[in-house]
Amino acid sequence: MGENVTGKHVIFVGMDAGRFARFAGVSRECGFDDVGRMASAAEAAFSSEAAPNVAVLDAADMNVDQAAAGVALLDAGWPGVPSVVVHDDTDPAVVRTILDAGAVSIVRNGLGDDELGATLRAASSGRGLIDVDVVRPVIDLYATMHAESRRRNRAVIESLAAAVEAKDTVTSRHLRAVSRLATQLARQVEPAYCEGDDFLFGCLLHDVGKIGVPERILMKPGALTEDEWEVMRRHPQTGARVVRPLGMGPVVTDVVLYHHERWDGRGYPDGLAGDEIPLAARIFSVCDALEAMTAARPYRGPLPVSVAFERVKIEAGHQFDPDVIAALNDGVTTGTIDLDHAAELDVEQPARRRIASSVR
Repeated sequence: MGENVTGKHVIFVGMDAGRFARFAGVSRECGFDDVGRMASAAEAAFSSEAAPNVAVLDAADMNVDQAAAGVALLDAGWPGVPSVVVHDDTDPAVVRTILDAGAVSIVRNGLGDDELGATLRAASSGRGLIDVDVVRPVIDLYATMHAESRRRNRAVIESLAAAVEAKDTVTSRHLRAVSRLATQLARQVEPAYCEGDDFLFGCLLHDVGKIGVPERILMKPGALTEDEWEVMRRHPQTGARVVRPLGMGPVVTDVVLYHHERWDGRGYPDGLAGDEIPLAARIFSVCDALEAMTAARPYRGPLPVSVAFERVKIEAGHQFDPDVIAALNDGVTTGTIDLDHAAELDVEQPARRRIASSVR
């Protein structure tokens, strides 16, 4: 039998009108007499209104840290009021973080009306549908296992990347420097790429397909024949076939498969142009070009970082996404992107076959 919610007050905290309408309807069907709404947890924290019996925080569009902060704000404004959080990420570490912040329940946006109603009634009595003390050991175990799995994944990725780069005779120090620069640029363009490891993994594995290119082609000192170029240009597809079975996010495959595409459509393997090219690949390709110009070769010295920087800027709208180049320029100007560290790329490296993004 459901809890008696007659005379009780629930407040929905969030801006989404559609989600509020649904929660209001379910709340009234449950018997809540008063259903209110506030725009944000910050507003609730400093509100002079009477505290509700239940607070529902709409965190569907928030990351886990924002959701936890919202719960903390609700608890500061309405001490002891049970809070239910709407969040679609059911990763054990996310669930643990939100529960540790003080929420009594977490519900997915697509939860059925009956289940949602049961959750609200339980919260009105200060309970989650399942005792947190009972489920916490399981959540903690899964969170620990998940963290260990991520550490193992990273070790496997870095080992695979190092093996490929050893075949191509490029130091792992060089590879990490390129990945660091790409991560700095990604933080300027799309910060979400820096919240997980997938973009970094894509950077580390961008040339993994070269494992299928014969060394006689990779290390050939002279010009390649058309047949040899045909083999060389297949490495993005080979790389994509290597990374897809690893079960990582699409960003990894995007970087591996499309980092030789060009903004003007003259790249490969698919000749994509403009916004058809995944954003992650557009970001990485700029950093890959900077690396190509600043790396020393036996047959030429490295270009100064400042010169390489000007050359990639000239290619805005041709080889590179102009918005990405603008973000690079802004980052360098404000100091959030430190090209001085790119000087670490100016180390003597054995010859290797650089693959230009232009059609040859």
